[in-house]
Amino acid sequence: MSLNLFTTIQQGYTYSKDWPVRTELYALFPECRIIKATQLATMVIPVIALLTFFLQYQYLGESFVAQSIAMCGLLLSLPVQGYIWLGKRAKALLPATLASWYYQLENKFIEQGIDFKGIAHKPTYSDLATALNTAFKKLDKAWIKDKF
Repeated sequence: MSLNLFTTIQQGYTYSKDWPVRTELYALFPECRIIKATQLATMVIPVIALLTFFLQYQYLGESFVAQSIAMCGLLLSLPVQGYIWLGKRAKALLPATLASWYYQLENKFIEQGIDFKGIAHKPTYSDLATALNTAFKKLDKAWIKDKF
C-alpha cells in the first residue's frame, strides 16, 4: 500500500475527531453521519467478522476457509473506507458558499477577541471543522440560532 493511503486514513481519523458532531450540522454536512457510522463500524464489525468466519467454518467446513477469510477482509475494510472518505474530504477545498461562511466565522472570532489561527487563503473542510469546533465552544449560543 502507498504511504499516501496511510496518510489519508490518518487524516480521516483526525478529521473525525476534529469535526463537531452536533445535531445542528446533521442536515448540512454528511460528515456527522459518516463519522457516527464509522465509529459504530469500528466497534461492531470485528465481532461480526469473527462470528461470520466461525459460523462459515462450522457449517461449510474447511473447503470454504478462503471464502470466509475474503468475507472477513471485506467486513473489516468497511471502517477503513469511512476514514478514507473522511481523509479525502478533509483535504478538499471548500466551495465558495462555505468559504464565505468560514470567513464570516473568522470575522466573528476577531470581533469577539477569540484567539484563532490565521485566515486561510484557501480553506479546506479541515479548517472549517476547526472553526466550527471553536465556534461551538467559545461563541455565544446566538450565532447558532442565527445560522441554523
